[in-house]
Amino acid sequence: YKNVPCPILPSLKWLLVSLSCLALYSVVSPTFNIEACYVADGDYAAWPFWYRIVYYFIAMSIKRFFYYNPFCSTTGAIIASGLGYNGMVNGAHNWNKIVGVYIWELETSSSPIEMLRYWNHQIHLWLKFYIMARLTPPGKRPGMFENMVTFLVSAFWHGFYPFYYVMFFFAGVLSEVAKDIFKARVLFSFIPAPLRPFVANFFSMLCLNYMGILHCGLTFERGGNFMRSTYALVPVGLIVFLAVSRSMGMVKMAQRLEAKSAKTGEAAAPADPSKKK
Repeated sequence: YKNVPCPILPSLKWLLVSLSCLALYSVVSPTFNIEACYVADGDYAAWPFWYRIVYYFIAMSIKRFFYYNPFCSTTGAIIASGLGYNGMVNGAHNWNKIVGVYIWELETSSSPIEMLRYWNHQIHLWLKFYIMARLTPPGKRPGMFENMVTFLVSAFWHGFYPFYYVMFFFAGVLSEVAKDIFKARVLFSFIPAPLRPFVANFFSMLCLNYMGILHCGLTFERGGNFMRSTYALVPVGLIVFLAVSRSMGMVKMAQRLEAKSAKTGEAAAPADPSKKK
């Protein structure tokens, strides 16, 4: 930090992003407000089911920009203090040593695990290295137990509203489902390649927006009202998918299919003339 350059412009850029997010939220949230999702006998419960899904998807997408505001402003403040400086990269000053959120990467990602990584990024790093890594045996990859305990610690860190724990439990299930889908991605090769990022982004956001509504619900009454209004579509879908995947060995099935395809490809490949005697 001996020769930190002037941080005014980089910090002001984050302040501009912060104010832009707040402005977008202020303009759109009156039309799509997540509070409507928690009323048992209100308009939300009376709307057609498809519109309830569309509404919560848009409402929580807009609510994210409410949270982007403090993430960005605190990142700008850290940069202004000089603590965010991270040296030179390709001849340019780098200010990403401490970043609260990566908005573009989150919004365009095709994986819920990546989205959770970009959201509240510094807390993600703390949970990864100080909780999950310490629970994982040396030489092993974190499994379902390590994953669930890490999400439980995150829920405890947030506080003691009951639906924090409901949400983080299902977020852990979502993480396991995402890992199974990634490992068994050959089974989804029927989806045209140009469409895959968009399909993956949509379903990731569909699930994470649902988790966001649960998180903001706080209490059993409010969160329960929302789940009843949506027939617990996402939680039930995730649990069923994970149960089917693990019971049927979807990942192993995909690995066998990949191995078979590899052998077929090797058999179909022409022999190398230079190796003939």
